[in-house]
Amino acid sequence: MSQRAEFNPPVIQDSFARQIMEQAWDLYCKFDVHGKLTYASSRCLDLIGYMPEEFQQIVGLIDSEYRIDLHKLFIQILQGSSSSKLEFRARATSGAHLWLECTAFPICDTQGELLEIIFALNDITLRKNQESRLVAMAFRDPLTSLPNRRLFKEHLLQQLQQAKRTNRAFALLYVDIDDFKIINDTMGHDVGDAFLQEFAKRIQGCLREVDTFARMGGDEFTILLPGVDCSEHVESVAQRIIQCVEQPWEVQGHTFTTTISMGITMYRSDQTDAVQMMKEVDIALYQVKGKGRNHYQFYDKACANSPADC
Repeated sequence: MSQRAEFNPPVIQDSFARQIMEQAWDLYCKFDVHGKLTYASSRCLDLIGYMPEEFQQIVGLIDSEYRIDLHKLFIQILQGSSSSKLEFRARATSGAHLWLECTAFPICDTQGELLEIIFALNDITLRKNQESRLVAMAFRDPLTSLPNRRLFKEHLLQQLQQAKRTNRAFALLYVDIDDFKIINDTMGHDVGDAFLQEFAKRIQGCLREVDTFARMGGDEFTILLPGVDCSEHVESVAQRIIQCVEQPWEVQGHTFTTTISMGITMYRSDQTDAVQMMKEVDIALYQVKGKGRNHYQFYDKACANSPADC
């Protein structure tokens, strides 16, 4: 009986293997089990401006929120895990930020002992920027860059859930620009759009960073004030906004004044959903409009059935 010939694969030279690796990924690094850099592809110098000596120097280049995850990735490989992936943001030599997708995998000897850890990275900045633009289109108003109706609803639901857990009140304000149609009709839609952009900036200047200011559409806006202690606090914010809006406007060579009407409701423990809160601010806003505009009104539960009579 003839013996089956044993197949012995050819040994690939290290330089040839490195060329393949450098073609397959934008950036390629090798570390020993102690985290010392044993090899880095030439583009590493282009990206970070110098050739690092150890893993910790690589970690120092990425945004702080991802550093722990990168450490965990390295430890997982040390502990015998198979390849794993992580996306993170880093600083380039130009000062710009890059998004990188890192694939880490172990290199072992024939006995299975870990020799080296490979970090193979691809630049995914373009993809991440495209994703950000898609998110902005889905959740941001294109004219003012404020959260749109969809994103506002998500924030409102989150506030409701948090209020139910912590029993901390929050306020919802519905803002309508009085006679905005006159601005569009007499000065043109270009002026109207520019006014809305300036309006958004002016109102944001009256709010805290934790507050949510959203455009619901047209000349209607909503505001979420989380963690408010009492209605007096909310009232002071409403007064500040109204006084801010009453100041003269200079928009594309036009000088004019305008006013707003505002409906307000406070979270109560008996409230169960966002729909009810939106109904309450709508009733309160309707009351302000009926009383001559240019003011604010808190929701009154007694007026729920017949708001026109309150």
